[in-house]
Amino acid sequence: MDASAPASRRTLLRLATAATIGGGLAAVPLPAFAGSARCPLPRALSVTAPGVYPEGVAWDPTRKAFLVGSSAQGTISVVKADGSVTPLVAPFAMVSVLGLTVDAPRGRVLAAYTDYFFRLMGIVDPSLPPVSGVGVFDLATGAVQHLVDLSDGQPLPRANDVTVGRDGTIYVTDTGIDTVTAVSRDGKVLNILRDDRFLTDDTGPNGIVHHPAGFLLMGKYDGGRLFRIDRPGSARPKVSEVRLDHAPASLDGIALRPDGSLVVASNDLSLSGGRQSRDAVLVLRSTDGWRTARTVQDQTWPFEDPTTVAVTPYGDYVVSGGLREILTGVPSSTPGQFHLRRR
Repeated sequence: MDASAPASRRTLLRLATAATIGGGLAAVPLPAFAGSARCPLPRALSVTAPGVYPEGVAWDPTRKAFLVGSSAQGTISVVKADGSVTPLVAPFAMVSVLGLTVDAPRGRVLAAYTDYFFRLMGIVDPSLPPVSGVGVFDLATGAVQHLVDLSDGQPLPRANDVTVGRDGTIYVTDTGIDTVTAVSRDGKVLNILRDDRFLTDDTGPNGIVHHPAGFLLMGKYDGGRLFRIDRPGSARPKVSEVRLDHAPASLDGIALRPDGSLVVASNDLSLSGGRQSRDAVLVLRSTDGWRTARTVQDQTWPFEDPTTVAVTPYGDYVVSGGLREILTGVPSSTPGQFHLRRR
């Protein structure tokens, strides 16, 4: 994305931020979904919430609802099955809230945040240090528990996605400085993982999940590469690349399903040089502990720019948050809306 962003994009972010600070989220609920007890969620939700632009989504089992971040407002909101949107976490800085994870056993929601977009569009004073990190919030109230700075002294850090291990250790990817950082339950940085294979001049480490066997799976956006990270919280993690039968054009958000397969969102939002690819959601499966993986489903997505996936008891829901409108200034085909759709 060009640092000399058009005024239209700067205006979009300013208006979206002002809307939240001035009066909260604007939302027009859809009609209540008359679903069965077996599946209380509709196949698709088109949610009217001007200025939200969610990049991340997570399932909240305590509410039986979705949580979404906001690329423009620095908030986390609850989205119910009827399409209604209510705030959970108020703006805590002029940042984008990107990847989300619900840590239900500890009553927390974890969120990667960054002022990267605001900085590139000239909304943030460039003399100020960058803001990028992971937020830990109370799942019930939205209260801030920790804001952990992960900027690492870099000029343009971009915390992107977050997952959590069984012991409560938090893992955060950064697509700008090409790292994976481990953070303790009490908000202390344990180690920063760097690997030459993560490096790129484009968009780097992106979606990340914790596998029940104790390792991480991490996707690199540029080139659609997938990595397995063993002993991720130790001083000497082991990184190995998962050999794929088919690498997607990009690898954005990922989600691990109960059956062990991995759902992957692919788009061309951040492909360099204006390269284009189709919007797709793929399912990968491994039979050797994620040393190799094959594509078992490759689905062209009906809503543009899918960014990530929330696994729910009722199916896997993919978010398309309208980020292209912010990135390019070109109005969305459904302005003021974002979409959640079951694959």
